[in-house]
Amino acid sequence: MFLPEAWGRGYATEACTAVLDWFAGALPGEPVVLYTQSANTSSMRLSAKLGFTELERFEAWGAEQWFGVWSPLTLSG
Repeated sequence: MFLPEAWGRGYATEACTAVLDWFAGALPGEPVVLYTQSANTSSMRLSAKLGFTELERFEAWGAEQWFGVWSPLTLSG
């Protein structure tokens, strides 16, 4: 159960890591792409922790957007 007092304690990172691990097993070698507003500092920190690499920044919906990619081939354990 996700209680508000537990938010920000790494659950997003753990959950996303589990999904990426599953994805790497289900579709070996396929990249995962991510779009988020560059002003969304929480999403930017999470994407960095997960190993996403920036491909591009662009303007859309009135704000700067960040486009990144994660590839299981670049993981180091």
